[in-house]
Amino acid sequence: MAAYFTLTLDTTAPSGGSISLPARSNSVHVTATLSATGANYMKLWGDICATEGGTAITEANASWVAYSASASIILTSTDGSKTVYVKFKDDVGNESASVNASTVLDTSGPVVTIVGPDVAKISKVAGYNVSAFTFSANEAFDEWTVRVVPNTSSTHTAGTEIPTTGGSTNMHGTTQTAASTAVSCTIYGADLETASSGDGAKIIKVFVKDLTGNWST
Repeated sequence: MAAYFTLTLDTTAPSGGSISLPARSNSVHVTATLSATGANYMKLWGDICATEGGTAITEANASWVAYSASASIILTSTDGSKTVYVKFKDDVGNESASVNASTVLDTSGPVVTIVGPDVAKISKVAGYNVSAFTFSANEAFDEWTVRVVPNTSSTHTAGTEIPTTGGSTNMHGTTQTAASTAVSCTIYGADLETASSGDGAKIIKVFVKDLTGNWST
């Protein structure tokens, strides 16, 4: 039997701790990407909760869990900026300083405002065959579609997008556009007929998609 043994002293906390989140999310369910050298455990807190719709987790009531390079988390439910904190711990209790990352929760679709049209009735006769209007949204957007829809409550997948083969302009776009910026559009009678044949009143609706992926309603 040996009369000695070795005992390792380790007072060094995990290093290089980091956390990243998607810049924006339209869901409370997001994935955090984590990294730390020498970590065996981690705990997360901040604008996150244990169950959907729950209250925020504080550092005091956060639990240590096994270290992982990713973690599925649930953000608190109100829209806005969210900050998530993390600490790492090794197998002998040395804790790192906390690091954090932020994301923006945006679950609400933008609101579209139309100005116009300049005329309420068109035909396919030159001089009488075009109607102009502008639209804008209350937040930045990166896609839009102008559609003939069945009713005023239709969503962005309903009806038919008005084509541009007959001269109509800006019936669809993928240009990032700032909030309150007016986009000018024209609808020609031939394109309106292609989208929805037959004479009569047509419900025309503009839909825009914000930078988080929410469509207007």
